[in-house]
Amino acid sequence: CHFCSVGCGYHVYKWDANREGGRAASQNALGVDFTKQVPPFGVTMTPAMTNTITDKAGKRWSIMIVPDKECVVNSGLSSTRGGKMASYMYAHDGIGRERLKNPRIFLGDQWLDTGWDQALALYAGLTKKILDNDGPSGVLFDCFDHGGAGRGLREYMGTGKLMFSAIQTPMVRIHNSPAYNS
Repeated sequence: CHFCSVGCGYHVYKWDANREGGRAASQNALGVDFTKQVPPFGVTMTPAMTNTITDKAGKRWSIMIVPDKECVVNSGLSSTRGGKMASYMYAHDGIGRERLKNPRIFLGDQWLDTGWDQALALYAGLTKKILDNDGPSGVLFDCFDHGGAGRGLREYMGTGKLMFSAIQTPMVRIHNSPAYNS
C-alpha cells in the first residue's frame, strides 16, 4: 500500500469488465470455492475493494485490490485507506473524477481554476512578502510524511528542501513523521 510507511501487502486483480469468474476455486482469481459457505472472516471483500476503470484505448476493466494474507506485515488485514485503494483508482464516473487537475485559487467565496504560471507567481510573491516582513518563522507548514512505498525520498525531498533549506522556517508541523522521530 502506498499510504504510509508500514508496508502492507496487497494483491491486485484486473480482468475484462465484461467477464466474470466462476464459483469454483479453479474458476476465479482468488482461488476461493464459492460453491459452499465461506468461513466467517475467511475472505474479506467489500465494494470499496473493486472498481471499473477505462484505459486510454477505451477498454473497460474490472479491478479488485485485496490484502495479502501471506504478507508478514498485515497478514491479510487492511487499513481504512488501504482497504479502499480500488475505489481511488481513476474512473470517469467514480470518486477519482473529482481529483485536482489544475492549480486553484480561492477568490471571494469560490475556488477557481488557474494556470501554473499564475499559481506559482502568487505563491512566490506571497512567500517573499511574508519573508520580507516577518522572516522565516512567519512561514508555517502543516504537512505529513507517511513515506509509504519509498515515497519519503521521491515525493517529499522537494518539499523538505523548500521548507528547511530555501525558506529555512522552523515552523513545520509534520504529522506521522517516523523519519524525524529517531
